[in-house]
Amino acid sequence: MSLDPYKVLGVEKNADAAAVKSAYRKLARKHHPDVNPGDKAAEEKFKEISEAYDILSDPAKKNEYDHLGREAFYERGFGGAGYQSPDFSQGGFSFEDIFGDLFGGGGRGRGGGASFSFGRSFGGASAPQKGDDVNLKLTISLREAAFGVEAKLELGIPQTCPQCRGQGLMSSGGGVRTCPGCGGRGQVNQLENLKVKIPAGIENGQKVRLKGKGSPGRNGGPAGDLLAEVATKPDPVFTRKGRDLSAELPVSLYDLLLGGTVEAPTLSGRASLKIPAGTQNGARLRLKGQGMPASKKEAAGDLYVTIRALLPTRLAAGAQKLVRQLAEAAPLGEPT
Repeated sequence: MSLDPYKVLGVEKNADAAAVKSAYRKLARKHHPDVNPGDKAAEEKFKEISEAYDILSDPAKKNEYDHLGREAFYERGFGGAGYQSPDFSQGGFSFEDIFGDLFGGGGRGRGGGASFSFGRSFGGASAPQKGDDVNLKLTISLREAAFGVEAKLELGIPQTCPQCRGQGLMSSGGGVRTCPGCGGRGQVNQLENLKVKIPAGIENGQKVRLKGKGSPGRNGGPAGDLLAEVATKPDPVFTRKGRDLSAELPVSLYDLLLGGTVEAPTLSGRASLKIPAGTQNGARLRLKGQGMPASKKEAAGDLYVTIRALLPTRLAAGAQKLVRQLAEAAPLGEPT
């Protein structure tokens, strides 16, 4: 990077060593990776602060920067090779004298008994940290949600980059460069075939956890988990509400008038449904226990069937006569 160290530390060009050190301490305390675990922006800011301090705390580097200016300093400074940023991954700075009192003195962490850590990109021995969880959506059918399924996935699972060992940076000619293997992320995706066991009766929006299949841990910590959030596709027959299901069922006019037994669709096939004589169009009948199957915590749901009258589309002359006779013999009552 090509930065203005004075602007980064917020000091004037005539600032003495004590003012530079004080500014650095103040900013480092705010942006240090141990204070902001997992925050990439804070980590990059800390690198900028440390690079600025590296320049301004060294009289030779500061003098050359002041005389050459920013662009020339980075391109031609120090023997014509240009200024090289410190190798953060190798712990190039002597941090103890800078951070001796940053977290309570003595080069110790805030826990007192733990060694002070500089974060994964600065070569220190940070405490192990669990990797981030990875979230994804898994779409299944209603029947798969009802009876369970073992879904097969091919995913790019984050792994620690083998080239830079998760640092994102690599040593190069006495300096550092972005790791070509991971582009500075410290992680690469590796294709892996996974099996996700979806339990029977799972609710829409519930998550299934695959332990250790998330992002890799930091400083030897365990990997995070993969959280698959289940989304149920719309079903052409059933609508779900909790553990109950709803469906529409066409029933002939004659069964509605005279009563009878018809077959209604269920998740597992078909079930007999008794139609009382005189059942009205739009009536809602219940098939107990024919909703979502029972789980360890809840009983099976019910299936509610909404009746839709199925009428003849054409009537011959003789049939029309019979319908008129029926209308005279059994007039409709007033709607309630």
